[in-house]
This record gives sequence, C-alpha cells and structure tokens, in this order.
Amino acid sequence: MESPPSPILRYLKPPFRQFYPITGLLLSAGYLATATPIEYSFALDKALHTVAALLLLTGLAVVAIQAWDGRPAQPPTRYVAIPLHHGGHGRTTGEEAWTEAGAPVRRRAWSVKAVGLLLLVLLLAVCGRIGILYRVIKDVECTGPSAMAFLPLVLALYHSVRRPSQRQYPAWSADSRPRPIDRLLNFVFDASTRYIVPAALLSISSFLVVVKTSTLRSTYICPVANSAAATIPTLQFLAFLIDCLVVQAVYRLVDDAISPADDWTIHLQDGTSNLLLVGLTLIASSLVILVAGMVVYPTMPEHREWMLSFPSEYLLGLLRLSLMIPFMTLCFLKSARLYGVMSAVLIVAFASAYIGVLRALGTGVSYSFPPKSTVGLVLCLTLLTIALILYLVTDTNIETRIRTSVPVRLGRNQTVAFVVLLIAFSIGVVVYRHQPPTSDHPITKLIELAAIQHDTWESQAHRSKSLAEAAVHYRQRYKRDPPPNFDKWYSFAVARNSIVIDDFDNIEEDLAPFSSFNPDDLRLRTVTVLATNTDISGIRIRNGKAEAMSEVPEEHGWVMQGAVSMIQQFAEFLPDMDLAMNLHDECRVAIPHDHLQDALDNPQPYPTPDSSRPSQDFSADRAKRWPSLDSVRTDPQFFEDARPPTFQTYGSIACPPESRARKERHWQTRAFCSKCTEPHSMGAFVSNWTLSADPCHQPDIANLHGMHLSPSTMMGTHDVVPIFSQSRAPGYIDIRYPSPWNYLEKTKYQFNEKYPDPRFENKEDVLFWRGTTTEGVTTQGTWKGMLRQRLVHLLNNQTSRHPIMLPLGDHTDNLEYVLKRTSDIKKYLATKTDARFVDKIAGCAGQDCRDQIKEFWVADDVDIRSHWQYRYLFDADGPGFSPRFIPFLQSNSVVFKAALFREWYEGRLTAWKHFVPVDLRLHDLFSSLAYFGGYGVDDRNKRMMQGKVKAAEKIARDGKVWTEKVLRREDMEVYMFRLLLEWGRLTDDKRTEVGFRVGRREERSEL
Repeated sequence: MESPPSPILRYLKPPFRQFYPITGLLLSAGYLATATPIEYSFALDKALHTVAALLLLTGLAVVAIQAWDGRPAQPPTRYVAIPLHHGGHGRTTGEEAWTEAGAPVRRRAWSVKAVGLLLLVLLLAVCGRIGILYRVIKDVECTGPSAMAFLPLVLALYHSVRRPSQRQYPAWSADSRPRPIDRLLNFVFDASTRYIVPAALLSISSFLVVVKTSTLRSTYICPVANSAAATIPTLQFLAFLIDCLVVQAVYRLVDDAISPADDWTIHLQDGTSNLLLVGLTLIASSLVILVAGMVVYPTMPEHREWMLSFPSEYLLGLLRLSLMIPFMTLCFLKSARLYGVMSAVLIVAFASAYIGVLRALGTGVSYSFPPKSTVGLVLCLTLLTIALILYLVTDTNIETRIRTSVPVRLGRNQTVAFVVLLIAFSIGVVVYRHQPPTSDHPITKLIELAAIQHDTWESQAHRSKSLAEAAVHYRQRYKRDPPPNFDKWYSFAVARNSIVIDDFDNIEEDLAPFSSFNPDDLRLRTVTVLATNTDISGIRIRNGKAEAMSEVPEEHGWVMQGAVSMIQQFAEFLPDMDLAMNLHDECRVAIPHDHLQDALDNPQPYPTPDSSRPSQDFSADRAKRWPSLDSVRTDPQFFEDARPPTFQTYGSIACPPESRARKERHWQTRAFCSKCTEPHSMGAFVSNWTLSADPCHQPDIANLHGMHLSPSTMMGTHDVVPIFSQSRAPGYIDIRYPSPWNYLEKTKYQFNEKYPDPRFENKEDVLFWRGTTTEGVTTQGTWKGMLRQRLVHLLNNQTSRHPIMLPLGDHTDNLEYVLKRTSDIKKYLATKTDARFVDKIAGCAGQDCRDQIKEFWVADDVDIRSHWQYRYLFDADGPGFSPRFIPFLQSNSVVFKAALFREWYEGRLTAWKHFVPVDLRLHDLFSSLAYFGGYGVDDRNKRMMQGKVKAAEKIARDGKVWTEKVLRREDMEVYMFRLLLEWGRLTDDKRTEVGFRVGRREERSEL
C-alpha cells in the first residue's frame, strides 16, 4: 500500500492538489468558449498547421509531466477490503482490492503487442479525424448541427458497460424481484450507471442549443449542384463516430484512480505509464501531418507560399490555443485521476454547455433580432440545470467512492437549497431575456428618422445665399479661409443651380490624410505614382487647359475622356497641377492604422482665418514645381498584386488594433454573425448606411464581397499616395471624384413608347435584377460569398430558411421575426422576385466555372430601359462604383441597394428616404419586401401583412426628385471644381498663405 502522506501534504491537499486541476479545467474551458472562441480564431486559417502544432505541444506537455514525476503514476489508495472468510482465521496473503459487491478485482496485464495495436488504431483514427476536419472546414458553409454534444453520453454508456453493476439485493427481501422504483433508483444511483441520466440530459440540451442557434444561416452559398451539400453532413457523422472511437481508446489508456480495475483496464507488463503512451501518440500524429506536408510541398508548388506564410494574426491565434489547450489537457488528466474520467468529462461539458446556452440567450435582445425561441432555450437551460443537480447529488452520495474524490459533500438541506437556487436562476434568465413582440415595425420608424435626417442635412447644406455668407460658413465649418478662386467656384455653382453650397465634408474627409505632407512631398508622390504606369494615368492641367498625360488602353479610354471633359468646364480657374487617375474599378490605397493616425493627427497648418488680410492667389510658378516623369526614380514594388483574400492585408488594415476586424476571423461562413450587424442596424434593418460598410466592427464582411474575397485587378499599396478613384470601400483612402461613366451618361435614364416608365401603381409588383458575375475573380470557391451570387442564389433556391418579420396572427398588430423556407416566403410574398445573371458566367476558371454554370441559370441580356416596368429595382455594386444606381433613382421605381463601395455623393442621399438600404448579408431583404409589398395569408398560421405601397411610392418619388436636384452632370462639375481647388491649395508651396477672403464689411453684414 502507498505510504500515507506527511501531515503538511495532508493539510495542503484539499486546496492545492484537488482544487487547482478542477479550477484550471473550468477556467480554460471558459476562456476557449468566451475569450477566444474557436469559431472566431485566426488559427483556423491554417487548420492543418494549427492541429499539428497543438498535437505536438500537447503530447510534449503530457510526456514532460510524466517525466517530471520520475516514476509511473500511481493512483490513490483504492477501497481495500478483507474477505470475511479470512477474518479471525489467519492473515491474508496480502491486501486485495474488492468491488462494491464483494468480489475480488480481476487484474490482467496487457502485452506490449496488444497495446501497440491499440495505439496504432488510435493514431490512424486521429489522422483520419484530422483529414475530415480539413475537408469539412473547406466547405464549412454546408455543415449541419454537430453531434459532438453526445460524446458525454457515449462515454457514460461505455462506462456503464465497462463497469457493469454487481449490486446484490438482500436475501431477506419479501419480494425476490426488485420493484420498478428500486430498479430506477439503482439505475440512477448505481456506481456504474449513475452518469447516464445526467449525461443524456446534458447532451440533449447542448445539442438543442446548437440546433436553435444555427437555424439562422448566413447567405453564403452551399451549392446544391455539386456533392458538398450531401458529402459534408456525411463526413460530420463519420467524424463523430471516429471521435467516439478516439475518446473510448483514450479512456482505456488514461489511469482512472476512482473506478476499480478489471479486464477492460490497460496495465502494461513493464509498468510503463499509459499517459506517456498517449503523449507519444499525439506527437506521432503531429509528425504524420509534418511528413504529409513535406510530401505536398515539392509536388504542389501553388501551395508553397500558403504553407510557409505565417501572418501575425495567425501566429497570435495559434499562440493562444497553444497555451490554453495543453494546459486544459493537463488539468483534465489530473482531474481524471482525482475524480474519475467521467467526472472530468462532465465538468468540461457542463461548463461549455452553460456558456453556450447563456450566449444564445444573450443574443437578439436588441429589437428582437435575430429570431430565437426563448422558451426553447429556457427548456435547454432547465434540462441542463436538472442534469447538473442530478450529477452532483448522485456523485456525492455514492458511498463506494473514495472520500477524496469530491472534497465538498452536500447534505439533504444543502441539496434542496442548491436545487432551489438553480431553478430560481433559470426563471430569472427567462424573465430577463424574454423577447416580447413589437407593435411598431422598425421600417416605419426608420422612414420617419430618415425624413428628419434629410431635412437637417438639406438645411445646413444650402444655408448660404451669397458669396460672403458662403465664405463665413466655410470658415466656421473648416476653421480656415476658403481656397483661392472660391468666388469663381461660387459663381460657377450658382450658375448651375447647385443647391449644395456649404456641405462638402466628403472632400474634407478624403483630403485629410494628405494634409500632413508638405506640398513638395505630395507632388513627388503624385509623379512617382504616374511613373510606375500600373494602370494609373495622369491628367496635366497647365494654363487653364486639361489633357491626358499618356496613352490610355482602349478599354479605359472613357475614364480619361470623361474626367478631362468634366475638368475642362472650369479648368481656366485651376492652378497648374498633375492628377493621378485610377483606371481600375477597385480602390487601391489602404494604410495601416498607426500610419494613418499619424497622418491625420499631424496636419500641416492652414492660415488662421483673418478677413483683414487680402486674398492671395495660387503661386505663379507652380508648373515648374512639378517634377517630370523622366526625372523620378520608379519603384517596381510600389504597387503589389493584392493576392486574395485581401481583407486582412487591405480591407481592415486601417481599423484600430482593438477592433473586432483585427482581433477575430469569422471563418465559420455558415453562421450568421448577429454581433456584426448590431452597431449599424435596428433589428434586421440597416439604420446607419455609412456604418453598414465599415469593416472594423464586422469581421464576417471578409466573406461577403468580391473586393475582400478575390478582387479582379487590384494593384494596391500601403503608402500614402494621392490617387483619384471613382469609388472606394471603407478602410481605403483613395480620393473620390464623380465617375466619368455617369458624367458621360454611358448608362442613361431614358424611356420611349417601347420602354415606357409608367406610374408607380401601374408597374409590375416585382423585385428585378439583371447583372454579370464580374464582382471579382473566382478562385477556390470564393464565388460562394460574393454579393451578386448570393443575391441570385437567395432569390432562387428553395431549400434554406431565412428570417422575415410578420404579424403574430390574423387579428393582431404585434410583429415578430420567423424563419421560413424560401419557397414558402415566395409563395405568400405579394412582391415577386426575378434575379438572374446575363451573358455568361465570367471571371472564373476550371471547377469554379463549372460549379457556377450548374448552380445558376443564365438569362438573356436586357435593355436597361426594360427595368422601368418593375416597381422595385435591386442595385448590387460589383468591383467598384455602381453605374446604374443614378439612372435607377431617376426612374419611378424604388431602388433597393446593397453596396460595399461609397461614392462622391455619400451623404447627399438618405437611406429610407431616397432608397431602401439592404445589408450586405441580405438577411433583411424579404422583410423589406413584405413591408412594402405585403404578405399573403399563410394557411398554416394565418399570418398576413398589408403592404405599405404608398410608403414605397413616396420613396420612389422622393428619390427621383432629389436625384434630379443633386446628382446631375452639373453637380458633378461643381463637386470636381471644389475638389481640385482644395487639392490645388494642398500642393501649393504657399499653402499657409494662399486663400480667398472677402472684405470685412461684407463679412460683418453677413454675420
């Protein structure tokens, strides 16, 4: 028998030797579930690398702990009994372990060959499980609810088979057959089966939480045309079976200090520790992955860079898991030896399950979105609480358990108090998290707020009625004098009947990063960009004339033609300057957050407003100050080909380090990220259009647009260079200017007898979209997340379920979000949908093209004028600005718009006043259509909604009227004129002196 511990160790044992493993187990499980959830970890960007590292580190930790012990681990002293037939008649040959029924324990040492075979099976199972994991992550959008929640139940059943009950009933019992209640009590409290009921309730509640929280899926496409939709769930089930095999094998190898030994327990002949073998098996599994990588590396050159590139975000995510998972494993093994394997498993399972159900109850509180069954989740919480109570009660009342297995034992009163406390906690959660239905539709409130917002913006954008007043408002707004020739600009704007005189905050925002550079540096940066000749062309303005600086490829000729034509309208009032014009649709300049903040926080000073000083014009010798292209040394690495995906390297690089976009990786494309939509939404609907495209608070946007997934022709840079682009995504600092496409009216609003534009009430009640697959270049299935593909798939698939806001019943005004299949929604939705691709599937190659051809039906191309017959027109931007948005607004139809890019007119149009905003996730589309068009009577639950057709007609009318006031060709000229005056001052050597000033008398009269 093991020698008794010293008094000091006996004194220290409860707090240190028993509490720290279970405490560490709970803390690590909670940390992995909350602080660093696996579904948000960058470590899964390279799943094979991560798994190999974790297996290696965990195996080394287990081996190191065993080596540190210096001898095979010995379990604590078991329950030792002396048979009665030996009592009083002599001494036993030795102390012997006995079962609770009085039978002697059977011991048998396993041969090395048998154990080696078991370890080989374990190694193959782990490697097979890793292969399945890699395949499932590759098409994670097709996964279903995981059965991992049932692993504790599988282990409990295995435990009961491994340790069959040998309980004997008293011979003097009046009835030789036990009563049913006795059988039930024996099943619940017996040492071998006492884990089954708690594990069953735990597994059921955990699985139901997974099912209920995964019902709201993202619109990321799981293709029905290929085998992924059927293959991935099958692989998930196979993975569950392998998991069962692995945990059972590990269970037999891990020393169980609580359960009595029998033929199922593995004891090696040479006394080698089983944990040492488990650690070596984990190390061997990681080496198998390493060898596989060494084989793949020379045979697949296209994967070499991916295999050997380790971004800082990935390394940080890997570090967190590498510290926590080995620590959790060691705490688990120590807890298993103190309390038993099943107790350690249930501790982890209960901690994870409670965190999961509380996280589920904590979402959707704001505006009752996303939809969830609070009653169902509370039922899960109740089952989980009952399971925990049952586990604690049964595990602390088994007399055959050694007393050190559970340091704190509950008596009857304490147990009742604990049960009451947990039930009260569950009821409290129900009351706090209950989501009452709403009687006011969010869109109604958003339309009201939009009207107020528009009136406020319009009143401050056109306050000035004279030049002097415009100068005063400029100084008050921007804390400096207007630029030279401001009076020429004002006359130009008034002559073109511009109603926007004072609000040009977009220009201020776009030029702010460049104000920290001196004029000479800005000129040099401009010419350096032009000299690189990477799809950048220039416009030279000299002596009041604008002209292109070089030959432009034919496909981009319209860009320079339109820009030069626009500038020529006011070029006589511009100083000499050069402009770098982006010929690509995609924006190109993304600056790291720290560098951008340095540029924004250290602007060069402008002159202090002083009306007593006279106006001072631009410098006279500006032309000589601009370097020639031949004198500038070019850098071939100045622009780089932005390799997909570009979200981490470009799209979110300007976000603060503490933002979600920099700290989380939303690789689980199947899941809808409700936390990502909350900052810019009211329920399911967009409440802040500008913020809705900001990547910093929504890491899942990395998978929702071609610009972030796989841009077509993006050549980007991280240097602060002035490039004029037609649009830009949030996070980029390209200088926006009016698109030459719209200025030249290449896509024009016009109608005739063949293609009329009828009144709104006479149009077909249809949401219509036609477009091409040019949002990005598809590589390795990235088309499944692109906005246009998701739109067409959403409106045409008949399988998945999506949220829609509907009345609770036929005779109530209360509304709630419900999940319905697309086929059911389209059946009862009054507004029909018609979304198709035209021409042919483009921007792809190989399997990506074949998959899209199978997935989408391509329609014939249509004349843009055929759109006017429909009430609702959808506008989805592509690789850049949307050329059809302005013509759509000019029609008598309502425009539904989902977009990542923002253009020069940002702020002039108000969402819900002039157009209907749609989130990039498209989860709000059906609810918006139901609000405006109506929803028919559902035979099953009698839901019906009357459409707000008048509200839709008002949006169409307001959008048309306002567009014809602020988005005309003349408004583009006014904006470009103002932009180039500001840019001209930034590049002037006398930036701190030049400026326009009216006389003091005129200014006083305006004040």
